[in-house]
Amino acid sequence: MNDGREKLKRMRMLATGLLVVMAVTYGVSRTLEETMTAWAWVRAFSEAAMVGALADWFAVTALFRHPLGLPIPHTAIVREEKERIGALVGQFVRGSFFTREEVSRQWKDWRPVERLAGWLSSQENAERAVQRVAGTLPALMAKTDGMELSRMGAEKLREGLQGLPVGRLVSVLLEGFLRSPSRRQVLAPVLGRLSLTVAQNRDWVMDEARKGAPMRGAKILGAVTEVAAMMMSGKAIEKLSAELESASKDEAHPLFDKIEEALGQTLEELESSGGSEWEAFKERVLADPETQAVLEEVIRGVGRYTLAEARNLEEGGDGGRWSEMISGMSHRLLDDPEKLDNLESTIEKAVAGFFERYGEGIEKIISRTVDSWEADDLIERLENQVGPDLQFIRINGTLIGGCVGLLLHGLGVLIWG
Repeated sequence: MNDGREKLKRMRMLATGLLVVMAVTYGVSRTLEETMTAWAWVRAFSEAAMVGALADWFAVTALFRHPLGLPIPHTAIVREEKERIGALVGQFVRGSFFTREEVSRQWKDWRPVERLAGWLSSQENAERAVQRVAGTLPALMAKTDGMELSRMGAEKLREGLQGLPVGRLVSVLLEGFLRSPSRRQVLAPVLGRLSLTVAQNRDWVMDEARKGAPMRGAKILGAVTEVAAMMMSGKAIEKLSAELESASKDEAHPLFDKIEEALGQTLEELESSGGSEWEAFKERVLADPETQAVLEEVIRGVGRYTLAEARNLEEGGDGGRWSEMISGMSHRLLDDPEKLDNLESTIEKAVAGFFERYGEGIEKIISRTVDSWEADDLIERLENQVGPDLQFIRINGTLIGGCVGLLLHGLGVLIWG
């Protein structure tokens, strides 16, 4: 800021000094032009130079303040139009730099993911990055509202889950499970646990069967039907439990064929229906307030783990495993151009979408920031930045004006002698 102010001061003195020189030159030449014809040329140059210098001084000064303090219309433009300037700057920045097309173009030219991966592939750089994050993360998180951060994170996570094709995901997982050679090994412990659960609830099932026996109102027949229902349900439970236990120990058991056949039919129904039932289930789950609470707790848990790990590293903990992991991931990414391009493209689209979605907000922030500055502060900022260059307008105006004066004087001599 001070360097800009000093440069502005020097350039302003140079432009003003040149104007003073032209004024003195004009006075001298006007006095002596009767004694020598050449002084007329000097007078023409200095006279026109003063006009050009004064005109450009007025133009440059009018940008920031009223020339000579006079309230001339359309002067002190920055002060009078500060709010409009802020809006125009915001519109210019958004329209020129934060459009989806421009962000995508710049991202593709720069390829930041590839650059970052190349930098992090060095073990030394990865360690430096880990230490830097570990040193700044605790202080950063301490300044944020943890509850508000977890709420916002949970909302964003839930928004992301809204677009998750649950039906298709279940279909792919189920299809993959049925193709897996170890599918029965996965099911066997489940069947064993189910066998134990059925056996443990034998009495409850028998009691429920007794309550549902026909003709319970008749004393004799009712008692007979109750006993029969209990015996039949008891035998069925014992048989079911035994079959489940047998299947849990024998992967060739016919029960597995039945289960796989049922899962195959479920897969066909799922694909034919487009997973609408699962999508409806997803919507119900995400709409449940308890889901928001669970997601917030997950975010807080991740935050607590991250903060604890960062503090451990900050206190001298071993960050080697993190740096090795980061460096190794970077190497693998660089060795797989297709995966690198896909990741670059995915992040590029996300970043471009962010600026497209929140571009209006960025524009408002710029506009409000400029509008919040005091007029004198804004003028000082602008003058220190562009003022030295604007003084060149005054200098050029002086010299160009003088040259135009010479040209006009020459034409006058040629025409009128």
